[in-house]
Amino acid sequence: MIVVFALSVAVAVCVIAVWRTRTEPRRLSNAFWLLAGGMLLINGLGSIGLMDGSLLFFLIALLALLSPLLVLVLGAFLILNGVVMLRRERASLANSLSLLAGLLIIVLVAGTIPVLLSAPLWVKAGWLFGLLVAGYLGFQFVAFVGYAGLYGWLVRDHPAEWVMVLGSGLRAGSEVPPLLASRVRAGMTEFARRRGRILIMSGGKGSDEQVPEAEAMARWAVDNGADPTVLRTEIESRNTEQNLRFSSALVLAEQVTPPAGPGLIVTSNYHVLRAAILARKLGIAAQAAGAPTADYYWPSAMIREFVAILREQRLVHTILVLIIAIPLPLALLLAGIPA
Repeated sequence: MIVVFALSVAVAVCVIAVWRTRTEPRRLSNAFWLLAGGMLLINGLGSIGLMDGSLLFFLIALLALLSPLLVLVLGAFLILNGVVMLRRERASLANSLSLLAGLLIIVLVAGTIPVLLSAPLWVKAGWLFGLLVAGYLGFQFVAFVGYAGLYGWLVRDHPAEWVMVLGSGLRAGSEVPPLLASRVRAGMTEFARRRGRILIMSGGKGSDEQVPEAEAMARWAVDNGADPTVLRTEIESRNTEQNLRFSSALVLAEQVTPPAGPGLIVTSNYHVLRAAILARKLGIAAQAAGAPTADYYWPSAMIREFVAILREQRLVHTILVLIIAIPLPLALLLAGIPA
């Protein structure tokens, strides 16, 4: 009876996860529903003999044994990537994120054994708290990266009657740099593939720019084969939220019959999921697609996007961190206090 109940719960969670993801893919919470459904289903199938439970246990145990090594390898990769990032891009906190993350991982892993062997009890408790916080953030980051990849696959064939390309800054005040050119090129490709009617270049004029980003983007698009009659420019926005608000208003103002339907936001691949989540929050009927980004740039950019997601939902994550990371260190401290 218990086995039947467990399997029924697993199937129900899987059905809900798939339904949620198909009906509204612009929700990061879908990642956790899918993960929960998959784990419950594996457990349920193992309980009725359709999956080898010993094999599953072996794989989990192997992963647990190798995890410190894998974490160290990840830390070393992030450090190397951070060095390359700072060599090729200007030095800034945003461009240093992969380097800082890698250093933090190495310090946490390498320092664990010395702390456990010789540190005072309060240091051990604090270190355990740090490890649990790092584990929580690592889990959230993996979910974010994994679902970002899945999201792109889920919406690859969604219809789009209008395509909006987000600006990202000009070079020398008026030139379209490679990252922005990649976005415009991808926007033109998606516009043709999805048979859109309006192609919008969105981006205002920064304090160090001579022309609005949208105008430079439109000029680059025409020079590279875009039909000028389908191009529109939105030149007032200063950030992603304004890009979406002002461009969607431009679409609504178009005198087209029938009215324009769902749209597509084109941005760099690391920015896709956050742009899609923001569009959902603003009530804009648009999915998002990504343009290629240089390999060395992607890790820091994804960390930056993840930090932005955390900041937008800081209250929820703060509560979860406190629930997850405080009980064990507190229990350790209480256990060490003489009666």
